[in-house]
Amino acid sequence: MGKSCKKSPVKTAMKCFVGAWGFINSTLVNTTSGDIITQDWAYPVPSGMSLFTPNGYTALLVTANDTTRPDLRPQGLDQSNPSSSPDSEWAKIGKYSVAGAGPFHLSNVTDEKGPEGPEGVQTGTFLTSTIPARLGPYEFTFKFYNDCSAWNLHQDVGAGLQRVAWYYRLPDQDEE
Repeated sequence: MGKSCKKSPVKTAMKCFVGAWGFINSTLVNTTSGDIITQDWAYPVPSGMSLFTPNGYTALLVTANDTTRPDLRPQGLDQSNPSSSPDSEWAKIGKYSVAGAGPFHLSNVTDEKGPEGPEGVQTGTFLTSTIPARLGPYEFTFKFYNDCSAWNLHQDVGAGLQRVAWYYRLPDQDEE
C-alpha cells in the first residue's frame, strides 16, 4: 500500500495564500438586515494590500481610496515636515487607514473543488498595528476562487456587523 501524494487541504490553502493581494472590494454588512453600510470609509474599494509569507506571517495595509474617497486622503502631506499641514489633515490619515502584521494559522480547511479552492478559518495575532485596539487575536473565514487567483473573507466585527472583503492575486515580481 503506497502513500497518497495528495497535499493536505491546509498545505493547499497555505500555497494559495502565499504572495501579495490587492483589494477588489470591501463591504460592511448589517447581519440582521443584510444592508450594506455605505458610510463605511473602506466602501466600496479601499486601497492597500495583504501579504502572506510561506512561514506563516501576514501584513495588511488598508487606506481610503484616493479615487473614490479623495476627501479622506489629503494630498501634499510631507512626513519630513509634519508642521507643513494642519493636524486635522494628518488625523484623517490615521482615522481612515489601518496596518497590522503578525503570525497566522489555518484550520477547518476543506479541499478544493474544481476551480473553487480551499476554504476554512484563518486565525492570527497582530503583533503590531497602527490602531492599538487591533493588537492581539483576529479570526475570519476564507474561500478561494478561480484556481486561487481570488479569495474572500468574512469577519464578524461586533455590533451585528460583518466585514466582507474580496482580494485578487497580484503578479509575482521578477527576481534579478
